[in-house]
Amino acid sequence: MSVVARQSLKYSIVGYFSTFIGILSTVFLYPLDLDFAGKIQYILPAALLAMPVITFGIMHANVRFYPKMEATDNRHNLLKYSIWFIVRNFAIVTALFFLLAYGVEAIRQTKFYQLSFYIFPVIFCLALIQLFSRFISVKKRIVVPNLFENVFPKLGLIFAFSTFFFFKTEATAAIWIVVLFFVLALIGIFFYVQKLDRFTGKTSFKFLREDNFQKELMQYSFYTFFGSLGSIVALNIDTVMIGELIGDFSQVTIYNTSANLVRMITVPALGVYTISAPIIAKYVEENNMGDLKALHQKTSFYLFTMGAVLFGLIASGIADLFVLMNNGEELAKGLPVVYILGFALLFDLATGFNGYIITNSKYYKFNNTTTIALALLTIVSNLVFLKLFNLGITGVAIATATSLTIYNLIKIVFNYRKFGVHPFNTKYLYVLGILLVVLLVGYFLPDFENRFLTLCYKPLIAFAIFVLGNWVFKIISVREVMPKSLFK
Repeated sequence: MSVVARQSLKYSIVGYFSTFIGILSTVFLYPLDLDFAGKIQYILPAALLAMPVITFGIMHANVRFYPKMEATDNRHNLLKYSIWFIVRNFAIVTALFFLLAYGVEAIRQTKFYQLSFYIFPVIFCLALIQLFSRFISVKKRIVVPNLFENVFPKLGLIFAFSTFFFFKTEATAAIWIVVLFFVLALIGIFFYVQKLDRFTGKTSFKFLREDNFQKELMQYSFYTFFGSLGSIVALNIDTVMIGELIGDFSQVTIYNTSANLVRMITVPALGVYTISAPIIAKYVEENNMGDLKALHQKTSFYLFTMGAVLFGLIASGIADLFVLMNNGEELAKGLPVVYILGFALLFDLATGFNGYIITNSKYYKFNNTTTIALALLTIVSNLVFLKLFNLGITGVAIATATSLTIYNLIKIVFNYRKFGVHPFNTKYLYVLGILLVVLLVGYFLPDFENRFLTLCYKPLIAFAIFVLGNWVFKIISVREVMPKSLFK
């Protein structure tokens, strides 16, 4: 656990830097023009939803089969084949979409089509960026790819918005800046791959015919496509649904402001999951369930505890933050989103890398049916809460939280039955209890006339409660998550 935590520390620092950039733009920039901010924030989730159709899980295959490919000196050939696979699929899907749009008026009326000339280049860049990122992760290098995957897109949004609002650039030209930053990120991560493991001049796809490997590769990629589809839909359909069904990009900004702030709690998980994926694959391959269970429980509890602390701090001060922001009254409509998504994401952290265990085992096909069901549940629940109950962005948050929670429950039950592993222990109750105390105390704490002062002191008290609770119940040791050099 301590090794994984320390290796993920640098990744988390970059992640928090990325989050910090996002918070600055969320607090100080995007409220200045809710409509344009919503428009540029729509592009990435829309691209993420479409991207799996282009990649079909091929990036995950580069992790799963890396040991086998390295042993036969075919790791570069598999990567090159994956690049060709993505380029071919992108060309086919793009052509089919615009042909359908030409003949179907309903498609041309969607927000997706209206922004499609920006979305499709982003899809292409994202697909290749994620492919290179997975290839690099096998080499235990996760910090630099995080810069290209998470920091560059946020910088692109900031530059695009600033150019539009402060320099009065045409909206179309400003949105192209978003696309430009994805292109720069792709170029950067490509050269980083070359620096770590330069491609050889020779390219051969003969390995695909050996031992019927191409069939095995395509089967794995196809089923991991379905395995990841559910979570991709659950995490990104909300913004697209708001844009398409509510039809107001300002509502996208209001929702994303609350959602992005509360998603801070998932930042530590990004590093842990990335660095743990090859370790999980090794344990599953060796049928080492003892070490797998220990890693699963420790990492899950670590992530849940970190997430609970961050959620407590955010929930304690977010109402006061909205008061201080431009269009604060409008943004405050997103407060229910903070609590609904917050608890759903906490449960997601508590379940740990459930999906990675299934994906790297012989049961990876199980994700086929469950994630299709999850995708359908997410879409249907969004339609119900938006159209039937007319709950607006609160309904979107409920639908997203419900779908994500059900999906995690299914994976918990499956992993326990097949592998005898689960992430939970009694200490979870201590952490949850402290969190509830923090939320209750934060609710009853008085507000000062100076709301900035209130914004500062409430999270400080919340943090003090967590520190006291950790000391009393001995929940987690600081030595486990901090560099050893600090204790020499």
